[in-house]
Amino acid sequence: MKNRTKLLCGLASVASFATLSFAELNTPFQSLPEETIVAFRFDNSPEAIAKYVDSTKIGQLLLSDEKIAEYKAFVEKLIDSEDAEGNFARKLSEVGLEVDDLYQMVTSHIGGAVVDHEVPGHLSMPTLLVWAEMKDGVAEQAFNAILEGAAENEAFERIDLDLPGGPGARIRDNADGSSFLIAQIENRFIFGIGQVREPIPDMEAARVFEEAELEALGQFLMAQIEDGGEFLSSYYSDPGLSEARPDFETRLELLGDVSKLLEFVPTPGIRGIKALGVEEFTKFGVWSGLKDMEERSVIFLGAPAPRSGIAKLLENEFFEFQPPAWVPSSVNAYSAASFDMMKLYDFALETAKKFAPPEQVEQQVAMANGQLQMMLQADIPTLLSAFGNRMHVVEYPIEIETILGPDGTSLDIPRSSQAIVMDFSRPEILQAGMAMLGGMAQNPNSGFELIDEQGFSGVRVKNDVQGTVTIAHGLGKLVFAVGADITSSRIFSALTNLPEGEDALANSPELREYLADGGVKPGMMFSFSRGEQMLKNLAPVMENLSDTMRASSGEEAGELMDELLDLMPSEEELEGLLGIAFSRAYYNESGVVLEGVNQYK
Repeated sequence: MKNRTKLLCGLASVASFATLSFAELNTPFQSLPEETIVAFRFDNSPEAIAKYVDSTKIGQLLLSDEKIAEYKAFVEKLIDSEDAEGNFARKLSEVGLEVDDLYQMVTSHIGGAVVDHEVPGHLSMPTLLVWAEMKDGVAEQAFNAILEGAAENEAFERIDLDLPGGPGARIRDNADGSSFLIAQIENRFIFGIGQVREPIPDMEAARVFEEAELEALGQFLMAQIEDGGEFLSSYYSDPGLSEARPDFETRLELLGDVSKLLEFVPTPGIRGIKALGVEEFTKFGVWSGLKDMEERSVIFLGAPAPRSGIAKLLENEFFEFQPPAWVPSSVNAYSAASFDMMKLYDFALETAKKFAPPEQVEQQVAMANGQLQMMLQADIPTLLSAFGNRMHVVEYPIEIETILGPDGTSLDIPRSSQAIVMDFSRPEILQAGMAMLGGMAQNPNSGFELIDEQGFSGVRVKNDVQGTVTIAHGLGKLVFAVGADITSSRIFSALTNLPEGEDALANSPELREYLADGGVKPGMMFSFSRGEQMLKNLAPVMENLSDTMRASSGEEAGELMDELLDLMPSEEELEGLLGIAFSRAYYNESGVVLEGVNQYK
């Protein structure tokens, strides 16, 4: 049943917009109100995609017109096979859309925001606004398709609206009364829906919230026509956010306000938030864009000094990036971070005293110290102070391991392997711990195995899910390794017999060239990887996924996965696509900043 009524928002008439051109509109991102909680914009337009196709090998390989056509054909086939009754396609058609319409929406300037809209006499209503700015005619086509689909479907009621700048409609589900708003303004298709935070006792109350929802959308549209909104100026008045904002053209921009988000945390969680000091965090921002054949990104989290609570944990010692001599060049990735065990312990103790009487916490700590003294001949501060102030993490290439499945048959699974290495100055403490575990290792059902290998002693546990977990010490280091069976042996060998020449990551020509050109500044955390190797490493995972799909979901699912694999680049095609991926984290007076670079070729 179609209900066509005309509702004037009172914000502007369509006629006032008639003489405006598209170029005179403010962007949706510029038009958000100051009450915006979080918002993002992403340029996925054909023009943006063309930059990658024209200037990068990976863009040419993955984003060409021919490749896009292959992707679309696969998605349509996937929908048909996974949805034998055509439910997905039918639901799209019910609102007048086809799969290709969705693709046109996605490949555009897209964005979204949550606005905390006031509702007189009630709790405010977070209202989701989503938009897509598309090529000529597509927005109108999508809008009209939804109007016609709703008009022809008895399950929906359509209410036409006159909105600032163009037409709109409310589409209501007759079954449960829920509804959403759509609008079109020039080449922009806009969706809006409010989230009511309190019970709705009757239809009169429901109308109040629907009017507020409509008002939020109307104000958003009017701001695009007139003077814009206060969202961006409000956020970028924050000095930390403004300073972190990159000077290159960004394709992605995400801004939010932690303090506003915390207002929606349920009452039971507020105590925990205050205890952790999360309320010290202010605004955050994320930016990303292509510059000089590099995908550059910046993440900022506001936490003004002086800091306390969890924000204080972010203030760790700065250091120069230089892989230790033991890190082999064969690793896929290497990370290093400042780490202060005593600071973490003090924070945990301080937090515990906010949830329990301080004397009770102190009593429990005393009991724990007493037990540690008996087992390890050391208390908690002594144990924690033995750790160094730097954590090193290496990630090895993914390997396929064979394990026994629940039914007793063998199963090949991809296994990711990592190792964490820290300095440890009190080996006698660990030796006492190993001696204590020795009794458990005597029991064949315990799963523990004591090891003494290449100058390292410790314990090893095998698990079908996590893989082999090893904790060991030697040469003044504490090693935690997880993944494939050979992970611990690899890291022991690297620490015992230092790699030479270009076998050491520190001597990698690729890394040395990047550090020389990039002028990397000191920071509290760094991460390095070879993008090309990370891509190649996914090949065995995808191949294994095909076998898994065939075994668990049947031959048809396996064939679909094979077709998906055929769309992916071969190992030969992956050669020469990506360079180094590098990131650095640091803090300043305003908060914490994470900068990242991914090189294209």
